[in-house]
Amino acid sequence: MERNADATLEHPKVELGRVLYKDERIEISFATYDDIDDLYKVINWAYRGKPNSASELYSGWVAEQHLLSGTRIRSCELKDYIDKMKEENPPKIVILVAKHVSNSQEQKIVVGSFKVELYDRNLQTEEEKQDGIAVEFGLNSVDPDYQGQRIGTLMWETAVRVAKEYFNAKRIYGHIFHSKTNLIDWKIKQGYQNTGRLIPFVIDEQHKSFYIPKVDIEQLKFAVLTKRLE
Repeated sequence: MERNADATLEHPKVELGRVLYKDERIEISFATYDDIDDLYKVINWAYRGKPNSASELYSGWVAEQHLLSGTRIRSCELKDYIDKMKEENPPKIVILVAKHVSNSQEQKIVVGSFKVELYDRNLQTEEEKQDGIAVEFGLNSVDPDYQGQRIGTLMWETAVRVAKEYFNAKRIYGHIFHSKTNLIDWKIKQGYQNTGRLIPFVIDEQHKSFYIPKVDIEQLKFAVLTKRLE
């Protein structure tokens, strides 16, 4: 993906494991290789449902198990993302991980994820390009058993800071299945605008055995939402 002239500005280097936010119960940092197995579980639980969870029938805002079956993400893909975080400066992609900290501070459990990725300028209008660098937010996942504890909000706030500081981003995007009107409405309350544009959900050869539609492919088009960063 291309960067525009703002790419000449200095960016702090992404350090795997660096803590970006911490309070008495939640810690948010750049993901490391040690987080891959737990991230794999949490992301797939959030998007596909968590077995034996009290929230299994409704695993949160991002749940897609009624639209798709199969794995949402594979461990090898997460490793590839972290490889890029380690190697690229300025970054083109980062993965954030949220961990629940025990009262004794001795145990940390992975409970959330968030991806910030340089946005494809080919998907922007000429007017949107004028704002400068843009990023896409994705993989915003919270363990269904930890829903309703503001973890998603804390991760979103941290992701906005990362977008500004590490990407020099001026605009963010979100791609959401257009049939998920509740999630789109929630994003609009966050300040996003629905562009009215739809883009197809393309299943390439690499993911054909992992993404298995349960509905007509027309329901799997993405609505493009965007928000300017102040």
